Amino acid sequence: MIKNVVIAHCYGCDPSSHWFNWLKKELEKEGLKVFVPNFGQDEVPIFEKWVEGLQGVVKKLDSAETVLIGHSLGGALIPRFLSGWEGEPFLAVFLVAAPFDDLGWPTLKPFFKKGVIAQDISKKAKKFFILNSDNDPYVPLEHGCKYQEVTGGEVIVENGKGHLTQESYGRIKEMVGLI
Repeated sequence: MIKNVVIAHCYGCDPSSHWFNWLKKELEKEGLKVFVPNFGQDEVPIFEKWVEGLQGVVKKLDSAETVLIGHSLGGALIPRFLSGWEGEPFLAVFLVAAPFDDLGWPTLKPFFKKGVIAQDISKKAKKFFILNSDNDPYVPLEHGCKYQEVTGGEVIVENGKGHLTQESYGRIKEMVGLI
């Protein structure tokens, strides 16, 4: 049964950006504990710092009762974090507009060089959901397909929602509620 949700924000953002704070408030109304660690605003994201931020929250929770949600670079962080996870599988993972690799951006290259996705990633959560938009200006749909290949997860394509940076995101709230 779901008790906890951890949201990993995107690069250049913080816990109050986009739909993160909205979703936190909505899920807390339902009695869930929701955590949105702040990875900071470094010009170049530091993989180890992001992993430590996520680990600092997750290690206090029962993974079998926890859902992980990541947007953009936060979504790319989660499978890489899970690759080193030794505990019980998480209840579910949502990767929202997550790049599979560095998109050719020099700023992101160090992050992706350090973070590798393990071959057994599909065993690190009971369910994986990959959400992408068909007109994302940053992360092409192919990235969602790559995550599907390694996680066995379900791909959900949003129509005309860009990089999924709206102020609220009813679809993900609804999906988390079904876990």
